[in-house]
Amino acid sequence: MMGHRSGPARRRLVPGLLALWTFLQPGPAHAASAGLARQLHDALAATRAPGALWGVAVANLADGSTVFATNAHRLFIPASNTKLFTAACALDRLGSDWTAPTRFLSAGPPGGDGVLRGDLIIAGGGDPGFGGRSVGETSADFQRLVTAIRDAGVRRVDGDLVVAEGWFEAGPYGSGWGWDDIPEGYGAAVSAAVAYRNAAWVRITPGADPGTPAGMAALPWNGVFQFAGGVGTGTSGIPPRVRLSRLPGSAVLHVSGQIAVDGAPYIERMAVPDPGRWFGECLADALRRSGIPVSGQVRAVPDVPAATELGRVRSAPLSEMAGWCLKPSDNLLAQLLLLQVGRDVRENPRAGDRTDGGDDESRGAQAVQACLAGMGIGPESFVMEEGSGLSRKNLATPDATVRLLRHMDAHPASVAWREALPVGGVDGTLAARFSGPSTRGRVLAKTGTLRYVNALSGYVTTAGGERLAFAILVNGYRSADPSASGRAEIDRLVGILADWGGAQR
Repeated sequence: MMGHRSGPARRRLVPGLLALWTFLQPGPAHAASAGLARQLHDALAATRAPGALWGVAVANLADGSTVFATNAHRLFIPASNTKLFTAACALDRLGSDWTAPTRFLSAGPPGGDGVLRGDLIIAGGGDPGFGGRSVGETSADFQRLVTAIRDAGVRRVDGDLVVAEGWFEAGPYGSGWGWDDIPEGYGAAVSAAVAYRNAAWVRITPGADPGTPAGMAALPWNGVFQFAGGVGTGTSGIPPRVRLSRLPGSAVLHVSGQIAVDGAPYIERMAVPDPGRWFGECLADALRRSGIPVSGQVRAVPDVPAATELGRVRSAPLSEMAGWCLKPSDNLLAQLLLLQVGRDVRENPRAGDRTDGGDDESRGAQAVQACLAGMGIGPESFVMEEGSGLSRKNLATPDATVRLLRHMDAHPASVAWREALPVGGVDGTLAARFSGPSTRGRVLAKTGTLRYVNALSGYVTTAGGERLAFAILVNGYRSADPSASGRAEIDRLVGILADWGGAQR
């Protein structure tokens, strides 16, 4: 048992104890929620990564009262919690029913024989709905565009298929995206014409015997990569060891490793180097399968050529796209939404919009800041570099995140907003989390993950029927315990919220 300390030794301990108490001390809370605040306080005090910085804000949606807060006004790297701000402000500015157009044009209409004599031009509008995220999906995902082209009388194209990329004024990647993220499926380039989320499935199939090379292909268009290196076929039962790498801007995909002779094919999504060409090749294949051959080549151009519009198709509404973005935490979708906001600022400026200089990304970020200002969230509480959270230059406070959640819960687009969020134990990035009987279906929240960064912000309905908005962010999470994780500790905190019996009023 430690004896009582006094004098200089005791005084030396006081500053450290005060610093720990200041970090963990709950913020102002409703008196009835004091017991809950104490449980959260104790859970944070027991964290297995004592060097990490935690920020937590919890508010009761019924009256806006603070249930718990610690470091709620400090800036954190929010990771994919950034997508909450992007999607909310896109819904606020553009509206739940907003859609993106994809136009098809040519120098003139097709002849009476159905032959289009000249190039078929596709002018993309940032519609992410052509092709899905499953390797089993096929050219049927382009059927609405193919049908519209057929309905315009086109039965054959005697010319090139040209994909025009003039919709956005922006680069293909978000500011601050890491060069090593860009080749990965989650770091796919943003483009006006999007197919299969601008990522291909690389399929590696074992050879017939050990020692023979494995087969390699990219789906659905095998010409998207130039394969360099190879994967060997190993003996029965060995685990797959495959490495794929590609330099930004290069179509050369370096492949190495080994796969068991009796193993299942190894499949991994990799971002494509030329999204415009990729879209065109996928569409050309869909047209051929539907009996509309294209005699020429597929080309991608930066601007829309002068031509006559033959028709157009519309995307799914923004309410649906918000779910495509938030539930799987899709970086490309989030950046697309930010660019759509920026383009709207450029094309349809409103009072207070800043249209001078910059590109659609910077215009979109400025519009998000203006949107947040209308929610009472100042620029000192949120900093946006890009729309997805893949950049470590984005910053947000837990308080700002909870303010956003409270505002959107009462917004005209509140139904679409809540339906877009992952549901604990049900879907999206929370499908395998909060699956117990006390939390399944009662947590609607957005995840956020970077190395040493974890976040979860959203809504929870407590055991007592209270609806709470919460934001939990941790930066610098690294533990000496290899079994510890920031995600698990966040889930423990949310579990405490879910088990709360509620305020006694």
